[in-house]
Amino acid sequence: MFEKNTQRETLLLDMHLGRLESAEADIVRKAVAASPELTAQDRNLRQLRGLLDRFNVPEPPRNLADMVMSRIKTQTAVLPFERAASAIPAGTGGNLFATPVLTLRELIAIAACITLIVGIFVPGYFKARNLAYSSYCMNNQRQIWQGMSNYVQANNGYMAWAGYVPNAYWLPNKAPNVQRVSNTRPVFKLLQGGYVPHAKVFICPADKQARPMLADNYRLFTDFAEPANNSYSYQCFNIPRARLLEDKNPRMALLADRNPLFDSRAAHLLSPYGEDIINSAAHGEAAGQNVIHLDGQGFWYDRPTIGVDNDNIYRSGGIVRHEGNEEPAGETDTFLIP
Repeated sequence: MFEKNTQRETLLLDMHLGRLESAEADIVRKAVAASPELTAQDRNLRQLRGLLDRFNVPEPPRNLADMVMSRIKTQTAVLPFERAASAIPAGTGGNLFATPVLTLRELIAIAACITLIVGIFVPGYFKARNLAYSSYCMNNQRQIWQGMSNYVQANNGYMAWAGYVPNAYWLPNKAPNVQRVSNTRPVFKLLQGGYVPHAKVFICPADKQARPMLADNYRLFTDFAEPANNSYSYQCFNIPRARLLEDKNPRMALLADRNPLFDSRAAHLLSPYGEDIINSAAHGEAAGQNVIHLDGQGFWYDRPTIGVDNDNIYRSGGIVRHEGNEEPAGETDTFLIP
């Protein structure tokens, strides 16, 4: 099937574009598994698709040309076009308004040009905007990490901590005699102590429901005023004692875009996702998430299984259904919660 390198590369690309029949795609997959060179090319194509899939590009309406034509027809003004004197038909008396106006073919050409411009530049605008949002969001997360790093230096190597409440729920719960402990209280210490410069740092620009907490003096508060004041999810901080940063695996995530398994508008209800892998909904219709590790490195990932030993940063171990009082499954289990 692969007589030439160009042929097999073409078939591999066609498989990623969904152009092959199922039988042909199976043959290509077997060839990829048997060839290190094809495996590398397949991996590169998957990474490229992941980058392209990050952007939500709206499709131009199918009736765009009809819409343009309709708008043109509603215009009553007639646009005259000057011609050379020799080209003016006899009997018009040199009246320019007697010359022909735009023909149907010319109108269709104009409509086609408008369609082309919209099809090229509008998607580019949305791609650029989404990329800018993601970059701005990553910069916010880096500032939060820097604030935590400065806090650690000022507190003998310990990360921010707001005490431990056994069996407490970090999500709202309607059950009687159940205590709730917000997971953002330790992070708020960074804003309270001036380690993070402004409350806007905690807001992702792509989060349309978020709004920064406004206060003259953050030292008068112990937590954010409402969930809308924070767009990110953090390590579970309701633990028996404060963490020494040097004791933690540096590849663990400190924070990332909001955990997709919980509804921020009714946080006590677990979103009914059963998939093993689901990305944050913050950017590009769950295309991926920005993540900051404890060592300060920040990356964009198209999957959430990037914790130590490839654990899912949004789940506690292998638990599928969370109640809202779970803790990390182990010392290296990254469990980011609202």
